[in-house]
Amino acid sequence: MTEQQILDAGTQAIAEARRLWSVTALLKAGLGVGENIVGWTAKVTAWRAYDDIEILQAYASKDQRDAAIKWLTDARWEKRNVAMAEGQDVHDVIEAYAYGRKPELDDVMAPYDVQIRKFLEDHNPTFEAAEAPVYNLTFGYAGTMDLILVVDGKRVIVDAKTTTKDPNDPEVRSMPPYAEVALQLVAYARAERVGTSPAVVREKNRRRYYVYDPDLGYEPMPQLDGAMALVVSPYHYRFVPVAIDDEVWTAFGHVREAARWNLETAKRVIGPDITPKPKEES
Repeated sequence: MTEQQILDAGTQAIAEARRLWSVTALLKAGLGVGENIVGWTAKVTAWRAYDDIEILQAYASKDQRDAAIKWLTDARWEKRNVAMAEGQDVHDVIEAYAYGRKPELDDVMAPYDVQIRKFLEDHNPTFEAAEAPVYNLTFGYAGTMDLILVVDGKRVIVDAKTTTKDPNDPEVRSMPPYAEVALQLVAYARAERVGTSPAVVREKNRRRYYVYDPDLGYEPMPQLDGAMALVVSPYHYRFVPVAIDDEVWTAFGHVREAARWNLETAKRVIGPDITPKPKEES
């Protein structure tokens, strides 16, 4: 499917609804669950079973199989929620610097703050936007970009990623940024408008979408010179260029259409059963 065909396919449906799927929801639905996530989920479950074997044995001794399974499977959500909370806290620290405020720090955030300040000292960026909603009405999506910075005279859109991994740990096999960040950043970079008012965000079946309200404030998306990923851990930071060219934009279009299938079209393609009912014997 060409880029123009993708554009034509989505324009009419989106123009009426003005309910725009979030970029992250589209990426999750369009890309599916990757092998890394499956492996991580299995490890987290196994860690809980091994590290807390006494709890598992207690469930088993009382024949509470369903409760034990729930306790094991909940491990991934609990660990993910902790990681998401830390990630949000790191974003809050960066946003504080963007607006010239002193960030509120606890013992967990303190080492992240050291790396953020090191990044600021090394690159001396100018903040032009932080945590701003962006909208593409033509392609029917929205999201919240992390940053627009001017670095060495170039305006770049930046996505901040958080990790607890130590790059010097020999057990670490991979670290962010991962390739999916290019799809995320190209979507934000090709947005048509930046919101100057807080976004209206809702959920449907645990998937986020944005409600576009034409009465709120918007500005055109500024011209960008590129994109970067800022990775922050308690041990280091990385500032890495990310491609957002036409090839990546076209790939995002295909992912978006795969997401449309999973989120919308697949729910409409199977009709009611027309198999004749057996005749009742007289």
